[in-house]
Amino acid sequence: MRLRTFRRISGAAIASTVLALTFIPGIASAHAILESSSPEPSALLTSSPKEIRLDFDEQVEDSLGDVRIYDSEQREVSNSKTVRSSSDASIVSAEVPTLKNGVYAVVWRVVSADGHPISGAFPFEIGAKSTGTSAALLEEVLNRTETTSPLGNSMSTLRLLGFLGLILLIGSVSLLWRSALLGNARVRKTLQYSSAFIAFSSLGLLLMQGPYTAGKSWGSLFDTVLIGDVFQTRLGLALFIRAMCAFAWGVIALTASASVSRLWRIGVIATSVITIATFATSGHQSAGTLPGVFVPLDMIHLAAISTWVGALLALAVISKDNNVENEAKRFSQMATWSMPVVVVTGVVQGLHLLGGISTITQTNFGKLLLFKTLLVGAVVVFGSQARGKLQLGGFSSIAKIIRWESTLVVLILAVTSLMVAQSPNAIPTTPISYSATKVQNGIVAELSVVPTVVGTAEVHVILTPPGGSLTPAKSVTVQFDLPSRNIPAIPVSMTEIGPNHWIGIVQFPFSGAWNMNTRVSPAANQTLLFATVVTVQD
Repeated sequence: MRLRTFRRISGAAIASTVLALTFIPGIASAHAILESSSPEPSALLTSSPKEIRLDFDEQVEDSLGDVRIYDSEQREVSNSKTVRSSSDASIVSAEVPTLKNGVYAVVWRVVSADGHPISGAFPFEIGAKSTGTSAALLEEVLNRTETTSPLGNSMSTLRLLGFLGLILLIGSVSLLWRSALLGNARVRKTLQYSSAFIAFSSLGLLLMQGPYTAGKSWGSLFDTVLIGDVFQTRLGLALFIRAMCAFAWGVIALTASASVSRLWRIGVIATSVITIATFATSGHQSAGTLPGVFVPLDMIHLAAISTWVGALLALAVISKDNNVENEAKRFSQMATWSMPVVVVTGVVQGLHLLGGISTITQTNFGKLLLFKTLLVGAVVVFGSQARGKLQLGGFSSIAKIIRWESTLVVLILAVTSLMVAQSPNAIPTTPISYSATKVQNGIVAELSVVPTVVGTAEVHVILTPPGGSLTPAKSVTVQFDLPSRNIPAIPVSMTEIGPNHWIGIVQFPFSGAWNMNTRVSPAANQTLLFATVVTVQD
């Protein structure tokens, strides 16, 4: 490999990773959304529940999940593993010991089908009458127990290695399918290094996945219990199969020659399809809607990328001391059909994951997608110039363009590895609770929402005058609407649990800036409007 090319590619990978990690806040994802729970948030029960039941909008894993219950003193009174329902893969439950009367906070953690950790919390009470302190307890518990694993950025680096290995392997064998250069020492070394990239990436991610989803650090890397739990997940199985594929690729690399057998070629095709499938079946599309359509589409996308940009990288690597005129012409033909396939399938998948283009600038995933799109556009421009020059002056006339294209390709792979760690719908992290004080006609309204995350939240409205008692309000109504998604007003049923203290439950289906309109009737024929904006995150 030419030292200058290697330095440029390595520098691009490091620069893009550092840039993205600097400007994209913590890599934390959430994909599945909690649709309902038993007991319901802020429920008042007459006796202790036998279990905590969580129902999500998509499939979740049954390992690496747990449910913790805290009492009014913030003491952990229960910590149980989640068990997935045998009849519905989107439902998990956890056993609960007999609890005394009082207020409790439930903090749960599960893993979505694509391997990303999901967590949430809600309060409930046991007794004859509500204490009205559940929201305060929930906020205290969440602030004390919230943990984020430091392994996220390292996992993104390993994903970059895996992507780089994949496209180099498939790109090299596609470009040199009938070429005598297939037995070249530089080519075989490239295949061997790429196989090692996939092996190192797969095994590293397999070890890190458990501590990452459990919110733990490097000390838990070789925790056999966590490793066993990871093997029970879809992602864990995909990583294990990918590691086996890396071994198969190693054999392919060692046996590559200028004249290979039909069996060798069949082995390349089979290994390529299986390796690509391990990425597609454990990614965003596998956990979203219509996986039967979008997982195969993702496989086509990855295959087209590999035969386009993978072949480009391979061409840059093998051009040292080799006549690659024929290979350059073959690459031009490959790029002609694979380039539009990459663009079309990429756009379709991006719009599907984001739910439309209107929210693209509101999420880290969307921002990375925009950055990636610009880089792909630059590669397309360079490629168009290279094809024109190739017809006139041969490979030597496009060598410099090929090196710059290779640099941009590695930038694209680095951004892609970061996109895998981001939720398509997750807005930048905001506080887990919201509170505001509004004043109208001498009446002070304390408005609060806990937690401010997608799913179920508790709404409190407390009314007081600036310096005296207040006659109980006749009624209090609350509505939420989300202009960015054209979601109309969602009414919240409010119940008075104390003197001018009203409480209600709202279900946030999406993240974003929600308008909260609170209408208070302090007396007959009088209505006051308290308006504010609540930012809800995934």
